[in-house]
Amino acid sequence: MITVSASVLGSRVLGLLRDSLTAAFLGVSLASNAFIFAFLVPNLFRRMFGEGALTSAFVPVLSDHANHGDERAFRFVNQVLLRLAILTVGIMAVLCVLFFGGAILIKNVWLGPDGWTKPIAEQWQLGAVLSVVMMPYMPMICVTAILGAVLNVRSRFAVPALSNMLLNVGMIAALLIGGLMMHLPAIELVWVLTIGVLAGGVMQLATAIWALWREGWRPRIERGPVEGMDELKRLFIPGLWGAAILQINILVSRLLAFGLNETATTTLNYANRLIELPLGIFAVAISTVIFPQMSAMVSAKDREGLVESYGHGLRMTLALTMPAAVGLIVLNEPVLRMLFQWGRFSEGDVAMTGPLLMILAATTPFFAVSSFITRGFHAFKDTKTPVACALVAFVVNAGLGAVLMFPLEAKGLALANLLSSLALTFFLARGIVKKKPELSGIRLMRAVGKITVSAIGMAAATYGMLLAVGALMGETKQAAFVACGVIIPAGAAVYFAILFALKFEDSAEILKLIRRVLKRG
Repeated sequence: MITVSASVLGSRVLGLLRDSLTAAFLGVSLASNAFIFAFLVPNLFRRMFGEGALTSAFVPVLSDHANHGDERAFRFVNQVLLRLAILTVGIMAVLCVLFFGGAILIKNVWLGPDGWTKPIAEQWQLGAVLSVVMMPYMPMICVTAILGAVLNVRSRFAVPALSNMLLNVGMIAALLIGGLMMHLPAIELVWVLTIGVLAGGVMQLATAIWALWREGWRPRIERGPVEGMDELKRLFIPGLWGAAILQINILVSRLLAFGLNETATTTLNYANRLIELPLGIFAVAISTVIFPQMSAMVSAKDREGLVESYGHGLRMTLALTMPAAVGLIVLNEPVLRMLFQWGRFSEGDVAMTGPLLMILAATTPFFAVSSFITRGFHAFKDTKTPVACALVAFVVNAGLGAVLMFPLEAKGLALANLLSSLALTFFLARGIVKKKPELSGIRLMRAVGKITVSAIGMAAATYGMLLAVGALMGETKQAAFVACGVIIPAGAAVYFAILFALKFEDSAEILKLIRRVLKRG
């Protein structure tokens, strides 16, 4: 777990550097909105096919094959990769035609001599064209994610986690070349940034192939049937519906924001990027390590081990994401000021993004827990229940988003996201306890109580320190650095001190994690 966390931390830090540079060079503008929209589309399919339903169905079946030797496992991997490549390339071709046709329609109808010349129409056209150029990233990253899942099953966690840094390297290089060296305006810089995305995708794919090649895998077109494909389809199809609902949920929110005004897409994106940091470091890392363990325990019918592993993962997820959420809520403006208020990203942009970050930060524990519980269902080879729960969350998010966006604008979309995350977590938790009653119990409730008390203590201490810094230094850049450099670690220390004083069940594991992170740092 520590290897994955450290690797993901490096990736997230590079991601924050990338976002800081993007904010500085693009600001909150038509160009930034269009790029974020174009980047969203291939990432939605990555989450569905690469890191969503297919991976969740693929890992348990591959675990069964791995028990019978590498030759059988690699034959199965090749069959899956061939089908995935054909599917994603086909989807890419269809989407390119649709987006290119949409761009031509916008140009000839809405941007013509007598057409609608508002910036929103120009935003839609640029977003559609950038989507076409960026679309090859989608099949590359989907295949990369499956190769990474194979490495994870073989307990090779470092390379898949490290490969995520390569996309950020490609984008950072593009921003430095186009923005710092060539001084391109935002409307031209987005094209260089798009090339950086494609370059990062090529590096990610090449790294994953190299790592699995060293494990003995060779890409081949396998002839004849391979055992396990029918089971994979049985698990994948229902899971695909669930993943599709979740991704459509995200797409609907982004489409509403993209058509709302010229700021909502970018400000919501930066707020989302900050909550991805704790989710990536802790929630994803915990799921990545524990999900294969749970799948193996289900296969071995190890009931006691399964219950302990599930409970441990859920408690750790809550204990590590709750303080991150509290910190982002209390310190939203200093964090935004330090990371993004550079170049074209103004103080007014910080003021617009702050409330969104507060609302979305509150979703962090709910999103982390719902993702973990969903992995639990997949370990039990139940992909239908998460679909039903995701459908409820979709209805809540789309319905509330459409209603709240008019009086509250971007804040309404963020609030709808929070309420839908709460609904998803509630129905998933109720569903898994109904399916496996042994996964409930007073031990988990006691842990939640201790985490909540610790988080309240941390919030009070952090807010008090923030008031003191503000009284001494005002709302300056220097105050933001002090707030982030001093108050964040001090607040974390208060949180963990209270948590350990309350004799939290997994205190020893958390201490071990902190010591190893500090040692590696």
